[in-house]
Parts: sequence; C-alpha cells; structure tokens
Amino acid sequence: MNNRADGMNRTSSTSRFVALITGVFLLLNVSSFQIRTALAAGAVEMQVERIITTAIDEYNGAMAAGDPSGWLKYFTDGVHRQGPQSTQDGKQAFSEYYQGEFKRFQARWATKKIIVSGRSAAVVFEWDAVHKPSSTPVKVDMVAIFEMASSGKFESVSFFFDTARLEKYFAPGGAETE
Repeated sequence: MNNRADGMNRTSSTSRFVALITGVFLLLNVSSFQIRTALAAGAVEMQVERIITTAIDEYNGAMAAGDPSGWLKYFTDGVHRQGPQSTQDGKQAFSEYYQGEFKRFQARWATKKIIVSGRSAAVVFEWDAVHKPSSTPVKVDMVAIFEMASSGKFESVSFFFDTARLEKYFAPGGAETE
C-alpha cells in the first residue's frame, strides 16, 4: 500500500510541479506581451518627440533663412492650424499664414517642455521674436498641441497664448497688419 501511496504522492507532486511551471510560463508570456506593448507605445512617443524636436529646429533654421518651406514639410496637405487670432485649413492657407509670419517677424522657438502621449504632443515654449517693420522685440509664452497623422506628418497644430503682447500686430478678425 505504501508503494501505491508513494506513486500517488509522486503523481500529485509532479502534477503540481507541471501546473506551477505552466503558470510561471503563462505569467512570463503575459508579462512579456505587456512589456512589448509598452515598449511599442514608448517607441511611437519617442518618434513623435524626435520629429517635433526636429521640426522646431527646422522652424528656427527656416526663420533665420526667411523661407518657411523647411517648417512646412512637416505637415500634411490637409493640415489644420488654430490660434487665438486665426485658423487655417489646408496646406495652401497654412503656407500663406507662415509666409506672412516669416515676412513680418524674425522669431525663434525656445522649447521649455515637451509632453507626448501616443501621437499627440504638447510643447511649452517661448516665442522670442522681433517685429521686422517696427524693430520691436516680442516675447510670448505659448503652448502648441500637435497631432500626428499615421503618415508621420502633423495633421493639426493648435496654439494657445495670451494675445495681449501680439494684439497690435493683428487687425480685428486676426489678419496680420504690416
């Protein structure tokens, strides 16, 4: 009888051991899936941050050169831009807006913080500019919210800031003045 009891104990011990190993294996697989998912999401966010950083560097370089094309290439054809003074829809209106900005201002973005979540990002920055026609320096703290399309280009950008410092450079309705 002892042999039979021993056999049952071994079988029971073996079954528990197999169940334990199976459980650990399943736990490791689930954990590695979650880690891979987190790493994949992190990879997207790292790419978005890198593209934003590069685009802002391009804005600064394009502004110094007086040619917005280096900045414009980061946006889709259907881009939507929104700010306190005006809104632009489509690449043509977006391009015209920045041609006007580059004509009237010599500016530089000084990034303070970038916060990324998925394909969306908030950039806190200081817009340090000189109004060319009047040679007036202007500094404005701003936040820009970027939304990236699956193409890797930005489909929208919204700007938030106190308009008081820029008020005299814009006519009623948001059109820029000379």
